[in-house]
Amino acid sequence: MTTNGFKCFSQLNQEERAFAELLCSGSDERSEQNAEGLNKYGGAAFPRETLSFGSCTNSTITPSGWEVARLALNAFQQRAAEVGELQAADEIGINVKDQLLSLMKLTEIDGLQVVLTPSGTDAESIAVYFAALARQKSLVNILMGLGEVGSGSALAAGAKYFSLRTPTGKATISGAPLDAELADKINVHQIKIRVDSSDERAPQELDLEIKQLVESSLASGSDVVLHIVAHSKTGVHAPRLETMHTLLAEHGERIVPIIDAAQGRFSRRGLRDYLARGFMVILTGSKFYGGPPFSGCLLIPKNLLPENVDTIQFSKGFSEYLTPAQLPKHWTAARQSLTPTINLGLLLRWQVALAEMVAYYDVPGAMRYQILRFFESQAPIILGRSHWLELINPSIPIFDDVFERLLQSKTTVFSFRVKTAENYSQQLAQPELARWVRWINHDISAVLAADAPASIYDAMRTCFQLGQAVHVGEKPTGEADYVIRVAIGGALIIQVANDLSVGTTFQARLAWLAASLERLRVKIEYIATHEADLLACEAMVC
Repeated sequence: MTTNGFKCFSQLNQEERAFAELLCSGSDERSEQNAEGLNKYGGAAFPRETLSFGSCTNSTITPSGWEVARLALNAFQQRAAEVGELQAADEIGINVKDQLLSLMKLTEIDGLQVVLTPSGTDAESIAVYFAALARQKSLVNILMGLGEVGSGSALAAGAKYFSLRTPTGKATISGAPLDAELADKINVHQIKIRVDSSDERAPQELDLEIKQLVESSLASGSDVVLHIVAHSKTGVHAPRLETMHTLLAEHGERIVPIIDAAQGRFSRRGLRDYLARGFMVILTGSKFYGGPPFSGCLLIPKNLLPENVDTIQFSKGFSEYLTPAQLPKHWTAARQSLTPTINLGLLLRWQVALAEMVAYYDVPGAMRYQILRFFESQAPIILGRSHWLELINPSIPIFDDVFERLLQSKTTVFSFRVKTAENYSQQLAQPELARWVRWINHDISAVLAADAPASIYDAMRTCFQLGQAVHVGEKPTGEADYVIRVAIGGALIIQVANDLSVGTTFQARLAWLAASLERLRVKIEYIATHEADLLACEAMVC
């Protein structure tokens, strides 16, 4: 391995463990570390020796990101000693928001504001607050493909608690309103983006259902919040942008458009265009871009803000997710409505995410393009050689640079069913699939015989972080259909572009990427044929 990271959490000293815990703080139970220092998705807030193919779920912090975070903490502590923690946090918040706007080339959009959030899910509640701010009417909030954007999104989009613990550490009841008055105004509707067989729905069918729902909601007297998912967990983009444009042209300000770009798989040009058109955007720095798990934000254009920002005041429940430093400095009343505390973990995570973003965009565009195209072509070929893996319908890549779509033109996430049984006629159920994903993310070489081939040993000792299993439909038997996901993200692209330890030439580093995918295939096939042995020796899995 070449990550210069730690093999196991047990290798960290007490100070390093405490620092990893700080980087996980200010989120909800999804970021809690288990005994191995991993969150529920297999990600780590310490630099762990792993090959990161799981950026569609979250990213393990890189060694360089770890050092950025340590320096950022030292700088915060020194500044806090001079001016106090609240002022020091404010300065970080201002700097993070300014850097983000500059890096994404958004500084010329007049009045655009940034609110930092513990995750993309939390941003949903903030977005619906602004959608309702200038409206007395009820709201119908239309979400796309709930299972493919996050299980808590529907609750958050209804201004309800979606977790058992908030970022402040408060225990909550999932589904209880965080703002009762706001929650009473919102009716959340979910639109499926796949049919029960897991195939993507035809765009025309999807658009017709959305159009009918929008028109019936407006006719009943409600205004509408309409989401575009700009890359679901499996790569789906829905609905079509043309559909959104048509609805906005017909119904104007009665529709509030929100783009869920939390995956981070978008072009800066597309992002800039839709913010300029008045769309709210949810994004994160902790998936594609490779920041530590859980760093979100909401970008709010001027047209969705009141002329007098002092009318913005959050109810008590929002203090569970927001602190003053996460808001723009000039939102005086809004900041005063929140509990005067800080979310240091979030501020540190965002500083790391920005450093990763800078490193990603420092890679020449032509080289990024080559790496993405290489992964797009080779991942399905290499992994598709396995009888145990079945690729499900990937989104068709877009090669026309002028095609109107917010997504990158490259396919960066591939989803696979995992087969079982000798004739490959069955597939793994979710519990077994989750166990396989965990084994894939661990060194399982201890179960090998002493004379195992070096290639097998190398694959078994390599830790691969994959995207967690996602429910995509129902099998003909009526059982739930789950897939695993293999993705490329910014950290892996940076490594292929720059890491001479994996290859002294660019072509050699591309070959290393292909070889890494091959090792992943070998590991999956070994697990498929030795599952009983692994179950018997599970205590030997590091």
